[in-house]
Amino acid sequence: MNTYKLQEYFKLLLLTLLVLLSRLPFLNAGYGVEEDSWGIAVAAYHTQLYGIMEASRLPGHPVNEFIYSIFWGYGPWLFNFFSAVCSIICFVLFYLIAKKLNIKYSFLAALALVFTPVVYINSTCTIDYLWALMFVIISFYTLVNKNLFLSAVFLALAVGCRINSAVLYIPFLCWFYFDNNRQVSIKQFLVFSTVFGIVILLCFLPIIYVYGWQFFSYSDQFPYPNWAKIIYKATIGVIGLPALFMLIALLSKKIFKDGKMSFKINAINMLFFSLMILQIGAYLMLPQKSAYLMLLVPFGILWLAHFFDPKSFLWLCVSIIFSSFFMSINLTDSYRGAQYSNLAIKGTIAGQEIFLDPITGPVVNDYTKRINKLNYTLQVIKAADKIKYPTIVICGWWFNQLLIQQMDLTKQGMVKYAFYLNPTAMEYYRLKGYTIYYLSEQEAYNDLFYHFNRTKEMAIPFF
Repeated sequence: MNTYKLQEYFKLLLLTLLVLLSRLPFLNAGYGVEEDSWGIAVAAYHTQLYGIMEASRLPGHPVNEFIYSIFWGYGPWLFNFFSAVCSIICFVLFYLIAKKLNIKYSFLAALALVFTPVVYINSTCTIDYLWALMFVIISFYTLVNKNLFLSAVFLALAVGCRINSAVLYIPFLCWFYFDNNRQVSIKQFLVFSTVFGIVILLCFLPIIYVYGWQFFSYSDQFPYPNWAKIIYKATIGVIGLPALFMLIALLSKKIFKDGKMSFKINAINMLFFSLMILQIGAYLMLPQKSAYLMLLVPFGILWLAHFFDPKSFLWLCVSIIFSSFFMSINLTDSYRGAQYSNLAIKGTIAGQEIFLDPITGPVVNDYTKRINKLNYTLQVIKAADKIKYPTIVICGWWFNQLLIQQMDLTKQGMVKYAFYLNPTAMEYYRLKGYTIYYLSEQEAYNDLFYHFNRTKEMAIPFF
């Protein structure tokens, strides 16, 4: 092995260690900000306890949820560490992909991927985004190496982590067609499609066995957001404010310099634009979370590496990494908001107070939100322990977190926790002599969930 190869492997090893170390400080604050992260923990507990696959939410995420059920009982740090390991695999394979595609700053491109705010944040919690991203990148790595069989297997495993990963089926076929001199035989198409379909079916068989074919559904208690939130989540929420400014500046510079946007029919263009159309279309159907657009990140980086000159691409990658640590925008809410410095600027948008803080980043914001939510739910449990009369508490997005946090505590039988309560259930509990409480903000969401407006009349705030 020559000296250059040794230096390359040593550099890859050091940077991989850096990626791992950058995750470790943020793995200890519960299972994550999202209620779905805590729902995965609940489902893992029930699956191990009863021996029957439980989905944290339909249509299910059987691959990672099955693995979590095996390791239930070791606490949130281990579950979060699995996501961190997924990010390490993403980093190494994305570097190898970038190198194979002759991207000049391959190491920097890989670092930009795993330090993109939406990727970094979700690599420190239990939710399934990094599992899906990892399998997608493994699938693409095998695809660029012309192995359609393995590519189909790993893409199907990505679907088994998050079903919306299936959106890459057409873009990956586009890539293979144009990267293979515009030739895809019937046999190749059938191999990819058949293996893809069979492995997906095998992944979801435990879910289908329990829930039947009705598993292909979902529920969402949140209203369709306004356009300010939709745009924020799709831009700043994904890559951060500094990177967004840099991207706009570099695109403007290139368009002004070239006078137009040229478009060549080649593998990377067809993959990226077909994925962008499909992914944005899917996002606009339910634009609740920035992470819904995560699959665009690696292929956006690859596309921009070919679109920009090397120097511009270098600046873009640096700005993406920078964005995880500075210029955060978040809620000021004391229960589920983030902490901010004295330099933060506050304002109100769409009825919510937010801040812009130049010296804290999205990653630290996410961590402090997790701490705030842990503190709030511990206060709820402590207060509930003092209640000596029949009580039921409407919890909403706090429900899964409360279920997990009170598992190991001494329970007294006077307080029940409910996700949401419909009017009939609320009347039932009132007639049984229960006092009905609701946690922070859940009176509004209980009304939205059941399409009525009497929660405030029938229940009282917990604090």
